[in-house]
Amino acid sequence: MQSYFSPLLDMLHYLLMVRLPAPLGGFLLGAFHGLVFLPLAGIALHALGEREQRARLAPLLALAGLCTSAFLSELGGSMADNTSAVFVIGAVYLVLQAQSRQRAGNHIGLGCWVLAGLLLGTAVAFKLTNAVYAIALGLATVAGGGVWRHRVAGLALLTASALLAAALLAGWWYWQVWVQFGNPLFPQFNAYFQAPLSAPIAVADTRWLPSNLLQHLAWPLLFSLDPGRVSEVKMLQVLWPLLYLGGLALLLSRLFGVRRERPRPSRAVLALLVFFCAGYVLWQGMFSIYRYLVVLELIAPLLLWLLVERLLPAARAARWAGRVVAVCVAISLLGANGWGHEAWAREGFRVQAPTMDAPGQSVVLLVGGEPQAWRVPFLPAAARYVGVAGTFPESEGYRQAVATIVQSRKHHYAMLPAPQDKQTARLGRINGWAAALGLNRDGGCQRLEWLARRVRGLRAVVAHDQGGDRCQLVPRDATTQDAARLHERRIAGDGLARYGLALDEQSCVQLSSWIGQGEYPWQWCRVIAMPAAGAGSGNAEAGLAQQP
Repeated sequence: MQSYFSPLLDMLHYLLMVRLPAPLGGFLLGAFHGLVFLPLAGIALHALGEREQRARLAPLLALAGLCTSAFLSELGGSMADNTSAVFVIGAVYLVLQAQSRQRAGNHIGLGCWVLAGLLLGTAVAFKLTNAVYAIALGLATVAGGGVWRHRVAGLALLTASALLAAALLAGWWYWQVWVQFGNPLFPQFNAYFQAPLSAPIAVADTRWLPSNLLQHLAWPLLFSLDPGRVSEVKMLQVLWPLLYLGGLALLLSRLFGVRRERPRPSRAVLALLVFFCAGYVLWQGMFSIYRYLVVLELIAPLLLWLLVERLLPAARAARWAGRVVAVCVAISLLGANGWGHEAWAREGFRVQAPTMDAPGQSVVLLVGGEPQAWRVPFLPAAARYVGVAGTFPESEGYRQAVATIVQSRKHHYAMLPAPQDKQTARLGRINGWAAALGLNRDGGCQRLEWLARRVRGLRAVVAHDQGGDRCQLVPRDATTQDAARLHERRIAGDGLARYGLALDEQSCVQLSSWIGQGEYPWQWCRVIAMPAAGAGSGNAEAGLAQQP
């Protein structure tokens, strides 16, 4: 489904990883993500106001933002949330700077507003989910104090420049999508556009959203206790429950008249709170996908520090605020998780090419919901590539379009997943260590056999070479991979049946592809028309061919 979204950042990531040595491309991307430290420290300086320690606190709180779970999980990665967050955070800083100038004098800070809008529009063009932060920043614009006509002028400048940047960078793409499919945001919000190739949905991925009022009210607590509610990758953090409970405590203290001697929050803090709260509410109502929270999590340690400072007596407020933020950082670092990392290789991506008869007369069906499109740039460009039986919200019109494409070309193939043989790779590493310790020959083989018997988690036995003087660990059950491949084919076959198609299983071969040094096997099969009812396919248990 992501293939229909603006490809700007994907093109950048592709060029970095394919045109440069992959380690250099990854370094440059990670270094760019680190640049968010600069505007984040600037935001902290504005929020801390005239505090004596602000020159020391601002960089520390900015660094704490970089140590939050969502940001760490995507550092140096290509999922775009960190990359676009640099632009959003930059826009927030410039808005605070413009508001500061407005409050200090009679000018509106023209340059800051325009540049903030350009950064914000760029972020939205890169990734449309940043639209929630564009709305939130627009609301924060009018909360920053100063003369009202200056606030309205600032909002107008921010909006106009953001729309200009988004239109110049991504307008061409959304126009083409609108012309081709009848919905510029296809397939999102198709309940309103009624494009024929998608089901009439509002937001495609609703599985992460809260399901009732109680969940909506307690959502920060619930997804912190069970991170699987908002992410496929579970990330340990306590930042959100502390912010939520601290905010409730502050609200209750105000309601019940418990007041401490504190100056009123500055206009910069109020604007930042409006941005943060509005952004969170929009995120929870529209997406509730954890990695989209990168922007807010970068700011969250600063707001938590300010919150704890306001809740506690002045004598110990700053000290305890620092301790609470430090605990949050430590838990995020200790519980850090990611979306998968492979050992570096000079080539970031490699794909073993299949045999394809006349690519210009071929259709390749990407079957299932597993990510496969990343292999397509390494396959013949003349072929047509179509996703089927995946996560896309298909309509009957989509299935008819697939049938038309299939009928228009002579040769038909399917790409489908294959199981990763991580057990063999793991045993290969253990065999390397065994060889270094001399456990792969003579008496060492007996120790290796003892290890295989005692450590059940190895799931291995010892195999000897023909001479009997060398040995190594091999998987205990070599048929598991074969069964898994057949299982993937059956799943793909069920999906293709919806289109009147079937796999020619006797033609299936397993191929390899690599991300860095990590191998990601896949299967390549010919596709045929589904046999007539009552006719046996005769190939359900076909032998497993390997590509020579």
